[in-house]
Amino acid sequence: MIGDSDRPGRAPAGAVPSGRGRGVLHPRRRPDRLNLALQGGGAHGAFTWGVLVRLLEAEIRIEGISGASAGALNAVVLASGWLCGGAAGAVRALDELWREIARLGQMSRLRAGGLTQLAADFAAQFLSPYQLNPMGVNPLRPVLERLVAFERLRAVELPRLFIAATNVATGRARIFRNAELSLDAVLASACLPQLHHAIEIDGASYWDGGFSANPPLVALVEACAARDVLLVQINSLHAEQVPRTPREIRNRIAEIAFGRPLAEELERLRHRAGPAFAPLRWLTRRRRRLARHRVHTIDGSAELARLDAGTKVDPTWPLLLDLRERGWQAADAWLSDYRGQRSTGPVAAATIIPEAPRRAG
Repeated sequence: MIGDSDRPGRAPAGAVPSGRGRGVLHPRRRPDRLNLALQGGGAHGAFTWGVLVRLLEAEIRIEGISGASAGALNAVVLASGWLCGGAAGAVRALDELWREIARLGQMSRLRAGGLTQLAADFAAQFLSPYQLNPMGVNPLRPVLERLVAFERLRAVELPRLFIAATNVATGRARIFRNAELSLDAVLASACLPQLHHAIEIDGASYWDGGFSANPPLVALVEACAARDVLLVQINSLHAEQVPRTPREIRNRIAEIAFGRPLAEELERLRHRAGPAFAPLRWLTRRRRRLARHRVHTIDGSAELARLDAGTKVDPTWPLLLDLRERGWQAADAWLSDYRGQRSTGPVAAATIIPEAPRRAG
């Protein structure tokens, strides 16, 4: 379990949400173990990067991680980095992932061809990735091959991983767990159909997991013993104003499409833990886990919704650093929400990027 190996005798830091928490809440109770549910949202997943760095600094014990799209990238890179180098290794791996994403954002085919972002948007409306990229080159493939030890992730029991992809034929989610996790599974989870060819796995075609489970919650709760789930939300469920420009309209359509699965997952959890199931709660281990779970939320969606919609697909390093800083601050506030329980301070020897220096715990 993440957080157990470095200091097994030390109590973990933790927190309980403020009024923004969702689901079945038990305020002011400190989690013994924590599961993470990481939403997708393109380059805005750098906000989640900041959250994860703060949790690693605080030596939070993590049992399971679910994710879709950018959340899946964060999940597997964190888990692999941890297995290879503890908390410091996880921080370094996440740092390298987002540096590579910034680099790739500046080297895309459309940008390299000298097109402005407006021209790139126009081209994407009329040309599919099968026309723009007939060879199906995915620049994330070599990055993940280098950063993620998939063979090792398949062999371990902890941390438990739940990576969502969407079956193109059925529209249903497929949740890839450790034993079946692969490079293609993660690429499928992050496969936006406007940008990439569908990913073929076991004879089926897959698109971005955000269309069907953003992120998986029920599977995470059912399979893990931890009673607390921290949902890192970066997609807005509500619009502050009516979108008017073509890009704003496309972005809001995407927010609705990617937000619906989260709303459905939360409702399923509430329903199964609600009064209607009270007589059946203790009949099976699965129902006991559903009944006693607590969902906490770090919600950056309202703040991120104020950014230009193009920042999700056109990241720059300064933007990613800013998002990371926002996520770090949000997680720090979340950790401090316990009465008298402050974070335990930075992880020894963790490599934090110099452009975004650590703050005192």
